[in-house]
Parts: sequence; structure tokens; C-alpha cells
Amino acid sequence: MISLNRLAARLLSGLAVCLAAAPAAAERLGTVDALVRPHVGVDTPGLAVLVTRKGETLHAAGYGFADIGRKRPVDPDTLFDLASVSKQMTALAAALQVAEGRLAVDTPVARHLPVLPEIHDGAHRPITVDDLLHHTAGFADYLDDDGLDYDGTTTNAEVLAWLADTPLLLAPGEAFDYSNTGYVVLGSLVAAVDGARSLNAVLQARLFRPLGMTSTALGLPVDRKRRATGYAGTDGDFEKSEWDTAVEGDGTVWTSIADLARYEAALAGDGLFTGRTRDALFRNGRLDDGSPLDDGDGAGYGWGWSLYEDDNGHRVAAHGGSWYGTATAYRRTLDTGLTVIVLANGEDFDAEDLADTIAERLDR
Repeated sequence: MISLNRLAARLLSGLAVCLAAAPAAAERLGTVDALVRPHVGVDTPGLAVLVTRKGETLHAAGYGFADIGRKRPVDPDTLFDLASVSKQMTALAAALQVAEGRLAVDTPVARHLPVLPEIHDGAHRPITVDDLLHHTAGFADYLDDDGLDYDGTTTNAEVLAWLADTPLLLAPGEAFDYSNTGYVVLGSLVAAVDGARSLNAVLQARLFRPLGMTSTALGLPVDRKRRATGYAGTDGDFEKSEWDTAVEGDGTVWTSIADLARYEAALAGDGLFTGRTRDALFRNGRLDDGSPLDDGDGAGYGWGWSLYEDDNGHRVAAHGGSWYGTATAYRRTLDTGLTVIVLANGEDFDAEDLADTIAERLDR
């Protein structure tokens, strides 16, 4: 175990680098620093924070260590594993295909992925693209202990082959049931529709290269020297925790807040998609009986985004991610245009809580 001196960690947090800031936002940037500092070296070795307003970067900063042993600080170009925050990018690729007429939300999944049955064991109708997007397919989770014999080399094709012979847990459209499996299937379907060898190839062609996100990729970081080393632990005691995986769709996007500033600017602007597509991303889904999706805590779900109302009464689209050595949060306040992204290299850190705290403080 590695113990960090809290005072040293807080001094390190002062090395935060701001890429761009409007003069009027200076006081708010200080607020962000004050909210972040108590966590650095205590709850996570390091983290990066991006704050934008309607696509304009107000704050992009690194805090603490990307690698404790080498004393390498986090900066805006440090690469983090987004974990489940990656799902929104898978859904966005599908949304672009829908906008082009290459895909329809009511299309049966098996039409594009014939390895899967038209009607699964336990289903009364075909599973559709809409079911994948909204977590209503009823799939078993390939990551469960009694699921697939899974390791870091497992591929999407192996997940699909396992799924083809695995009964559903729920009938399609019956209930919201958050599903990593569903987004692996969606990633494979998106690749099949574009005739691509992988979801990474689709996202590179449709999003990453056009947006100048040259440091973003699935599976492994583009530059290992810029990778944030992953850790587990709390109270300043950390040990390395990393598990690289090959499955695409539900996670494994490696990126930086510098690249995410470009991505968020595109989401907030008009060049990437039409208003109809944007509405679909942030519209709550429905079950077959017509009832709106509810995750059990009052949040709905759009296309790769949880949807809820915050303590200030603002509509929010957000998603968190957690995997070995990483904790992430991406929060968009739809009413005010404020976005907060938190990427941490401590898997036990509550990145979503920090993102909520920053957003609600700035949007008072």
C-alpha cells in the first residue's frame, strides 16, 4: 500500500492547469478548486475536471498524481478510462446512423447480427435497437459471476455467441434493467451497420477524427506514457488496480479532458446533428405498456444518458462510470448549458457526487 502525505497532495493540487477561462468566471474557477482539493490524495490519487458552458471551456485542470511512484501529475492531456461513460458515444454513433436512415429504432437486432436469434428464449417479440439503447432488452449480464467466462481478451463476438444461447432475465420492453450486455450488442450492431471491423473504427471515423480527438481510442490509450495509472483505496492509502479489456460498446474509451472539451463543444453545437437527434438523446424511453423508464431512484434514461432533475430544479443528463482503477462522471445541465466532467484514477472515488456538487454550486 502507498500512503500519500495529505499536505503534499494538496500542494500538488495547486498545480492545476486551466486551458481557458473567461475573466468573468474567475471566481467560479476558484470555487471548483476549493471543492476539488479536499479529495486529492485522500479519496483518489488524482483527477481531472472540465467545466464548460454551452460548449465554451471555462475550466480544464488536472489535480494530484497520474502515477504515484513516478510523481507524474495529472494534466488536461492525461488519459483516463471512461468506463460506462463510454456508453453515450456508442449511443451517439447509433443516433447518427438513425439520422442518416441507415438504422431504425424499431429494427430487430438479429437483422444486423444474425448470430442472435430473432426471438430469444424468454421473449414474446424481437429485441429492437430501441431496447438496446434504453436497457429494456432483458439480457443477462455477461460480467456477472454466473455469466460468461470472461477475461481481458474476451471479444464482442464471444459475448454475442454466449448471449445467443442464454435465456433472457426479463421479457423485452417489460422493465428498465441497466445492461452492459445490451451496449456490447449495440456496439457490435453499430459496427455491422457501417461495415466496420470494430466500434473503435466507427467512432474514429464518425466522431474522434472529425472532432480532432486524436488522443481518444477504445481498448487501450493511444499513448501509454500519458495514461493515468489506476488505483484502489481510500484515506490516502492506494494500491494499483488495473484490468484492460477488449470488449467494446459498454466501456473502454480512453480519453482526456482536452479531447472531451472538443466532444462537448460538438454536443452543444449544431454541426454534429440536428435538433431532432439531440431531442432523442435526451428524451426518456418508455416500456411496452407506455410507462416512462424509471431506474428505481426516480431517474429516466435516454440514449446513453440518465435523466433526472437536480436540487436546483434543473433538467440533467448524466452518466457515471466505474472500473478497475477508474471513476468517471459526465454531467450536462440541459436548462443552463453547464457541463461538468470528472475523471479520477481512484476506483473508490465518488466522481458523480463531485460533479453534482460542482454543477449545483455554479448553477445556483
